[in-house]
Amino acid sequence: MFSHEVQIGDLVVGQNHPVRIMGVINLSPESFYGESVAQSENDLKGAVNEMTRAGVDIIDIGGASTAPEAIYGARETSLEKELERVVWAMEILKAITEIPFSIDTTSSKIAEAALDMGAVLVNDVSGLQQDDRMVDVVSTRRVPAVLMAHCKPSCNSLDDSMTSLRKSMDIALKGGIDRSRVVLDPGIGFGKPPEADLRLLRELGRFSILRQPILVGLSRKAFIGAVLEQEDPHDRLIGTIAATTIAVANGASIIRAHDVKEAKLAAKMGEAVRKHRTQANDNVILLDIQDEKESEIAIEQLGAQSTIKKFLSRKSITLNFLIQNASPPAALIIKQEMLSLGGDAAYHHDTIDFGIDRTDILVMGTLLQIRRLVKKLSGMKYFGLEGIATSMRVILEEREEKLG
Repeated sequence: MFSHEVQIGDLVVGQNHPVRIMGVINLSPESFYGESVAQSENDLKGAVNEMTRAGVDIIDIGGASTAPEAIYGARETSLEKELERVVWAMEILKAITEIPFSIDTTSSKIAEAALDMGAVLVNDVSGLQQDDRMVDVVSTRRVPAVLMAHCKPSCNSLDDSMTSLRKSMDIALKGGIDRSRVVLDPGIGFGKPPEADLRLLRELGRFSILRQPILVGLSRKAFIGAVLEQEDPHDRLIGTIAATTIAVANGASIIRAHDVKEAKLAAKMGEAVRKHRTQANDNVILLDIQDEKESEIAIEQLGAQSTIKKFLSRKSITLNFLIQNASPPAALIIKQEMLSLGGDAAYHHDTIDFGIDRTDILVMGTLLQIRRLVKKLSGMKYFGLEGIATSMRVILEEREEKLG
C-alpha cells in the first residue's frame, strides 16, 4: 500500500484505519496553554481519567515546553528538570492506565528514560536533527517515532517543511529506523507566520507523497488566534475544532489535541468527507499527484537519477486551459498544434465548418506540451494567437510562483 502503516503499541495508524487522537499532558508550567499542565498527582490522574472517558488513543507526555519563545515567552527547561518531571509522571501513569504513552522530547536521554518506564512512542519535534543519539535510541529500541519538520529559525513555507521532513526520513532510514516505524508531522505552528500555517493545513494532502502517516498538532495554536482575533489560547476551541476537521479531511492520521472529546468528534466529521488520494490493488497503485513538485518527490523516491526528475515531472501533470471567445481558425490551429505535441483540444461542434463566429476551447496536455504550445503560438501574429500565448504564459508563471 502507498501510505505505510505504523504500529504504536496495539494501535495501527494509517489511511485505512480510524484517525487516532493523541491527548496532550504537559508537565511544564512554561507551556503556552495552562489548562494542559499537570503539576500535581491529582492533576495528572484527573487529566488521564478525563481523556480516557473521552476515548483517547495515545497520551503524549512532555516535560519541557516546545512553544515558540518569541510568541509565548516560553523559557528553556534544563535537562535535569525535564527528566525529573517525566520520571515523576511516568511512575504515576503506568500504575493507573493501560493507554499507550508517547514521550514528547528532543533529548535521547529523556527518551531512553521514558521508554524504560513504558513509553511506546518517541515524539521528536526536531525530527532527529537536534540530538545525534536520538536516531540510535529509536533504532535500537525498535519503537516508532513522530518526526516533525524542523528548520532554523522556522519552516516558513510548505517547501521548507517538505524538505525538512525528507531530511528527517533520510536520517531515520540511514540510521536503521524502518519506514514502518515513522510518522511525520508537518509542524503547524512553531513560530511560522499564520499564512504559512494556513497553507500547510490547506495543502496537507501533499504530504501523502512521502508515504507515511501524518500527525497534526493544531490545538489552540497562534494561527487560529490570528485568524479569529483571539489572543488568549483559552478562546480558541471552536477554531481548533474547525481546523481539526479540515486536517482529517485532508489526510491526517493522528490528531494531537488538548481537548480529546472535541477532537474525536471533529475527526469523525473529517473522516466522513475525506477523499482518499490513492487507490491500490495488490502491488499497483493509482496516485493522485497534484503538481510537478509532488511528481519530483515520487520520482526521487524510486531511486531515479536526480538529473531527470524535473524533466519527467513536467510530463506527469495534465493541465487544462479554457480559452474563451476564440475565433474558429484559432481553435483549429490550437487543436492541430496540440495533436502534434501529443495533447488535444476540444471546441464547439460547429467550429470545423465555421458554423459559428466564436468558440471556447479546452486545451488538455502535460506541462511540457503546454509550454511547447505557448512557444509555438507566441510567433503567430494572427487570429489572436499571440495574445492567447501571452495569457497562458502569465498563468503558467503565476502557477510556478505559487508552487515555489
